[in-house]
Amino acid sequence: MGVVDSYFKKKIDKVAFLELNKDTTIGDGRYSLKKEIPLPIKTDLLVSEIKEGNLQDEIDLSLIIDGIIYLMGTDPNFPYIHEYKEILHGVNDKIYDYIFYQGIKAVEKNDNDSGAIYFRALKLMDPNNLDGLFNYALTLEEIGKKYLNMDMEEKAMEFIKNSTKELEAILDIDDKYPLAYYKLGYHYKFFGNFLKAKLIWTKYLTLDKDELRLQEIREELDLIEDDVAMETGLTYLYREDFPKAIDIFENLLKKYDSLWELKYFLGASYKGVGDYENAIELFYGALDLNMGELDIYNELGICLFSVGRIEEAINIFTLGIENVGYDYRLLFNRGLCNLQVDELEKAHEDISMAASLNQEDENIKAQKEALDRLLK
Repeated sequence: MGVVDSYFKKKIDKVAFLELNKDTTIGDGRYSLKKEIPLPIKTDLLVSEIKEGNLQDEIDLSLIIDGIIYLMGTDPNFPYIHEYKEILHGVNDKIYDYIFYQGIKAVEKNDNDSGAIYFRALKLMDPNNLDGLFNYALTLEEIGKKYLNMDMEEKAMEFIKNSTKELEAILDIDDKYPLAYYKLGYHYKFFGNFLKAKLIWTKYLTLDKDELRLQEIREELDLIEDDVAMETGLTYLYREDFPKAIDIFENLLKKYDSLWELKYFLGASYKGVGDYENAIELFYGALDLNMGELDIYNELGICLFSVGRIEEAINIFTLGIENVGYDYRLLFNRGLCNLQVDELEKAHEDISMAASLNQEDENIKAQKEALDRLLK
């Protein structure tokens, strides 16, 4: 069971069950209750009714209705769910509207837990109720924010991710529901998916008619423009379309010269097209800004090795080991450099240590075995 379902199921302890002595009818005789079906009622309401002396003759039908809705929202897999659905349909022709209204009332009182339970029940009753799904997503988001404020990030992320899934599910049902696009853009931005945020918000601008929201999103699109460019550049880099990546990163570098990641990515792009001199300069620039990033040392050392600056490469790998720690890549690459300058003992020591740190790498294993034979 997921974090979100578990969170709500724990709230079932607020429900008590009543048993009928015999079959009976409710809702002006429209629905027959079977005595073997336990009727849920919220314990706080039950206690309140007892204190006020309202249970001497009969139980108010509304208490049973609310108990059923609450139960369905906390545990949609509870036995008798099918029967509970029939009861709700039997006693109220507008039960969906009633559940939605109660959910909105709860949210207006800042009771997001109760609001979510109502909207979960509505989702169970009417899976394609777009307004219900949207408001359920909002309540999940608010619960996630609550956990973020409590520094419980892992739990918060589960609620926010589930909120995102609900918003995406809305668009599977109706791809012209504007508020889902509106909110989804913020979710994608929150998770650093700026390209998706741009795409979803661009679509949103064609659907909504609320000028205040539209202007808000136009401003958001302006704010994430550089983030979108960075993500686009990374996409080109990972696809090995290095010239396009270089164009994007070069333009960004004019604005963000102090961003080590940008210099590193641009260096990797130049390395991809075989321009090692530019790559070396950029990697050194990235290293000046951040001496704690292993990949900078590794990529810089490889470039230096590639242009024949072996001793300089050895120094960079050594500096990386001193500043970052014994990483198998730095050790192995330094070992290859030592091998290149005929420092066989040093090469054997580095490559042996790399092999012990990463016993799954067949290339490192083969190099070690070759050096073992050579030294023998």
